Amino acid sequence: MFFHKLQQLMQRKIRAKKLGIEFNRVASFQLPDNLLVQGKRHQVNVPSEKGMDGEFIEVLLDDCYGVEQLSQSLRTIIDVGANVGLFPIAARNRFPQAVIHAYEANPNLEIYLKHQSEIANFTYFMEALGDRDGKVVLDIREVSGKTRSTVSENGDIPMVSLKRAIERMGGSVDLAKVDCEGAEWLLLEDRDSWQLVQNLSLEYHLWSGHTHAETRQIIENLGFEVRKQIPIDKWYGLILASRTHNPQ
Repeated sequence: MFFHKLQQLMQRKIRAKKLGIEFNRVASFQLPDNLLVQGKRHQVNVPSEKGMDGEFIEVLLDDCYGVEQLSQSLRTIIDVGANVGLFPIAARNRFPQAVIHAYEANPNLEIYLKHQSEIANFTYFMEALGDRDGKVVLDIREVSGKTRSTVSENGDIPMVSLKRAIERMGGSVDLAKVDCEGAEWLLLEDRDSWQLVQNLSLEYHLWSGHTHAETRQIIENLGFEVRKQIPIDKWYGLILASRTHNPQ
């Protein structure tokens, strides 16, 4: 355990240095107001809400979505549940040539996504993603990353199909990062569209009665090979999966 903690600390320090910031320990970490994106220093705009520092550490200092394990040659990336745009920054630094499309349903976060899109060169859509076109109602939480959506004809937030999102990318996707607070189960019903995705980084949620083992089976049934599954607790976990082996 001690060795793991030490190794984790060293990895966080190394990644922080690449971003042009310092990391000493979680307790003293403060959200930075600027970062290195593709080697150039830029101002970043993130809310100082509860949990955002932890989100920053997970995405940018722990590489929780596994971008460092994928080939830098990836060209098309979809971010489903982009929140304030931290993952697109990580993706831009790892995949300098990629086209990145980010989807976020919460309109309150557009101010942050717009800013991050300008420094990390990605396109964002203030839309939910589902198995078909439609609308959703949002249950906006105090912690923006916990906001949930429900499909409803009475919704005021547009939902586009995974198929349409892939078509916007030109018909195939090298990496889909999905973290959308339970809405992933709707997306996973579209088996045909997933055949056009090569790599998947998925945070999945189990409050609708699913299990860790069932989630893995569903991903494998879509034709992916699960490279890593991390059951975080009884409510959610992380899966990194690929259709083919990706060399470093």
